[in-house]
Amino acid sequence: MDKAYFENYCKAGPYGESYALYSGIEHCISIVERFRLRVGSVMVLGAATGEVLRDFDHAWRIRPIGCEISRWAHGRIPARYRASIARADLRHYLRDCARRDVRTDLIFSNSLVYIDPAEVPQVLAHCRSIGRYLHFLSSTSEDFEPHDDYRKTLRPRAWWRERFIEAGFAPTRSRYLFR
Repeated sequence: MDKAYFENYCKAGPYGESYALYSGIEHCISIVERFRLRVGSVMVLGAATGEVLRDFDHAWRIRPIGCEISRWAHGRIPARYRASIARADLRHYLRDCARRDVRTDLIFSNSLVYIDPAEVPQVLAHCRSIGRYLHFLSSTSEDFEPHDDYRKTLRPRAWWRERFIEAGFAPTRSRYLFR
């Protein structure tokens, strides 16, 4: 994912201007607060250019850890957050975190759609071993977004829900937050 991908994200203009609409960050923060969940740590899988990192910091005074695969996007993450965001593929990052017994209260990701369907179970198993909660508000086959050659797993929300439950996550009152 290069500069062009982020300069016209979802054909809606620069990522920095449209990320809130597409990331679900406002929903994540709102639902965690509404459910009164204790969140002292956050992992972001697919941090892009760092806007959501800043949002978590402003909302909860938490500097997330996580990863971003794009060299271009990672280089634009503000320096105060970049040190805790690996420039890595989320599959490798999660495997390494699981091996090191890393734990976090909340995993925030929309990037699961960028991995092959066959890899989803293993990725979610790692997420389950690492995180108490997972927030996933992402592109599904039911959404009407422009075609994106990078997205490999556009499936209905029900398909994703089944995968989360199979991995050991339980649904909550929000269809985007699992515990």
